[in-house]
Amino acid sequence: MMNASNAPGRARGSLIQKIVVGVVATLIAGFLSAAVSPATPADAATGSDFNAGRIVSDSVFYASTSLNVDQTQAFLNSQVSSCRSGYTCLKDYAQATPNISADRYCPGGFAASGRDSAAAIIVKAAVGCGISPKVLLVLLQKEQSLVTDTWPTTGQYNAATGFSCPDTAPCDTRYSGFAYQVYYAARQFQVYAQNPTLFNYRAGRVNSILYNPNRACGTKDVFIENQATASLYVYTPYTPNDAALSNLYGTGDGCSAYGNRNFWRLYTDWFGSTISGIDSKDAVSLIYSLYDDILLRTPDEGGVNTWRNYLIGQGWPTVSVANGILYSDEYFLQRIDAAYQEVLGRGPDPIGRADWLNRMRTGTTSVDEIRMTFTRSQEYYDKAGATDDGYVAVLYRTMLGRDAAPGDIAYWVNQIRLQGHGYVANAIWNSFESGTIRLTRIYNQFLDRGIDAGGISSWVPLLTSQGDQAARSAVVSSLEYLLKARDRFPQG
Repeated sequence: MMNASNAPGRARGSLIQKIVVGVVATLIAGFLSAAVSPATPADAATGSDFNAGRIVSDSVFYASTSLNVDQTQAFLNSQVSSCRSGYTCLKDYAQATPNISADRYCPGGFAASGRDSAAAIIVKAAVGCGISPKVLLVLLQKEQSLVTDTWPTTGQYNAATGFSCPDTAPCDTRYSGFAYQVYYAARQFQVYAQNPTLFNYRAGRVNSILYNPNRACGTKDVFIENQATASLYVYTPYTPNDAALSNLYGTGDGCSAYGNRNFWRLYTDWFGSTISGIDSKDAVSLIYSLYDDILLRTPDEGGVNTWRNYLIGQGWPTVSVANGILYSDEYFLQRIDAAYQEVLGRGPDPIGRADWLNRMRTGTTSVDEIRMTFTRSQEYYDKAGATDDGYVAVLYRTMLGRDAAPGDIAYWVNQIRLQGHGYVANAIWNSFESGTIRLTRIYNQFLDRGIDAGGISSWVPLLTSQGDQAARSAVVSSLEYLLKARDRFPQG
């Protein structure tokens, strides 16, 4: 056991399991037992994704408004269809709650009520103390299986989160009861966060962490990357060994401990990645959609696994994965070939193709600037008939998709004489009309819809200042795109 003199909230490292002896239900401390869990979900977690140094990101852990009371209640309802006769499941649990004064760890405090549901207690504690209600739900399951249990006992509710329940002594009765357990566990995580140097496990350094209470099982050196992960280790001071991770939904070996493994696994199964918030199925759907829309092909298995690991295992935001594909050599070459065909009416020569690819790699030009550059070339001017009138007419058809009116041609021919062909090509390309057309194409390509006037007024300046790639990146990183990817490429 770790030195817990500064950690009154340090809890058991695994679920307390119930066993039946005859007709008597007894609670036992099952530190080395694996968690009791519902059937393995369709979107099961994968042990190889577990990162001992970043079990959960701070942004996920401290997201205190990630669920409201109604959403929390709906989640509880989804976990248990009916309770065993004579027992009260968590979804149906309610109690009178005390007033707990606010302090620096829980600025919101906890307001008394004549009757609070379990969902209300969880959310009030979460908001009051700045901890995600999803984290508290997982903690209740990890410690006492309360979320899915169909016949929970009074003892389970009294030690619901394992707060102030050391492995070697009875729980502190001052914190007995469901509301106290939930509130003070949430508060304790803020105690850890605000006083990191008082505890044995700290972010930003290598920590030697036991695999098991039996010290003979050894330790693992873990560089803890963030405070939320450090807090989990203070609360449950063991890291899973390879055997525990290899059998993620079962038991490992005699040196396995399961508390932090089960926290990560439960959160992943219920709410998605502990790092990015996106779940595994949505990650795969997104990858298929990005490949289909951007690279115009189906991803190979290696590509799916690589990008999925970035999203789920490493917590990359969707915009980083989208940009990884939008700025890939494959997409660059696709756009180079298209620009040659669409603007010059021919395929690229090998030297020119390689040169443009190098420029895009180094950022000296973009995938869209190549089109505008071609319109300023002598080759393009000659194809337009080698006259200024013809040049303007072809520019309109290339960039605006319509014929130029006689007045337009006269105006731009005069501008050519005053400022040159390059100025005119740039001006038409960066016009509001051209930006609207390009933006509409992006919306049609990636969202399969047009764009409203408000969107046009907001987005066109982005195109003209940062280029079309900025708009593509934003659109394919949006929630709307992710939801469409889910529908287009469902994963089980």
